[in-house]
Amino acid sequence: MEKIAKKNTKLLLIINTIGRIIDIFLGPFLTSYLFKISIENIQIISIYNIFSYLIIALVAFFIGRLIKNSHELPIFILGMIFKFIQLVIITLLGDNVVNYIWLLAIISGFAIEMWAFPLNVFSSKLVMTEDKKNFVVYKNMLTNLVKILIPFLLGTLISAKSFITTAPIILMFSFIQIILSTQLKNVKKENKPKLDIMNEIKRIEKSKKLKSFYKMKFFRGMAYKGALETTIVLLIIIAFDSDFSLGIVTSITSLLAIISAYIYRRIQRKSIIKKLLIFSCGIILTSAIILICFTNQYTIVCYNLIYAFFLQFIIVSQEVETLKFTNSEIINDENRAETYILLECVLNVGRIISYILLLIVGIFNKLVLLELLIIILILAIFTETKNFFRFCKED
Repeated sequence: MEKIAKKNTKLLLIINTIGRIIDIFLGPFLTSYLFKISIENIQIISIYNIFSYLIIALVAFFIGRLIKNSHELPIFILGMIFKFIQLVIITLLGDNVVNYIWLLAIISGFAIEMWAFPLNVFSSKLVMTEDKKNFVVYKNMLTNLVKILIPFLLGTLISAKSFITTAPIILMFSFIQIILSTQLKNVKKENKPKLDIMNEIKRIEKSKKLKSFYKMKFFRGMAYKGALETTIVLLIIIAFDSDFSLGIVTSITSLLAIISAYIYRRIQRKSIIKKLLIFSCGIILTSAIILICFTNQYTIVCYNLIYAFFLQFIIVSQEVETLKFTNSEIINDENRAETYILLECVLNVGRIISYILLLIVGIFNKLVLLELLIIILILAIFTETKNFFRFCKED
């Protein structure tokens, strides 16, 4: 059993790492591509993300029963197939993809949810408790290692060729990911428990810890899991007008993120981590205010460096505690599926709100509003961290 768990852990790390390569292509570089072919229309990017996250929230309910009955693996593989289809559509449609943005958003929603939902469950129940901290740290370090190398390579390749001619390379990675996922060994359940969302909602109403947990995830969705990353990408594109520059900045910030993940791994005392998270929130907000007051290429780069380095402490802290909590007396095999369904809904409500705000910025098309939105979303990180402290404090 332990040998199988170790193999699953390694496979999950490899599959997740390949997934991050694909996410970079379908993340900042797709945002850059859509921004350019839509003649710098922020509304198109907002609509794409709003539709995508709305589908994610809806899909969570449909696949919840299958997840509950330990059918995570086929759903996981199907999610990667949807991502493969998404890449094929982008390759075939080229610049015309902007006319089918709704179709791309729907397929993206299915791909993301059918990949992320089972991955969260796998990370919770297939990784042994004593390996969870190392799993989260190594996962983030590998993710950021990918973010160091791949953006530079993709930025160079896309600048030399084009976004569309680069897509077949990413398709190859997507195919490899599908093959590797078939090697995972899941734990089957003999009984077929029923999905009970209403009972889980009642449990949340009675538990302060669960309330803080879900509030934390809502503000996470509103901040760096939502439109905040997109606003940063848009600022870089507007300032530098180059995929190569986008790749360079992303690579440098990812290097800093991997250093901060390593530093976090060395810290053992919770009191030090708490002070570090408070300081991280403060310095991220300060750098954003300086960015608004003096917007230029230098302040944009400085903001990105500070944001990437200090945000990582917040991300890793939350992920470690979340993994432990989703394999505890409160959240276990009996209610894990219900938990992740509600988590996806809460997280994506936060994301949708943040992208509606970005849509409003796009309607008025003012740079100052884009900068103001960054401040609002960073304040969401403050609220998220506050709820994280409450969550850790509650018994």
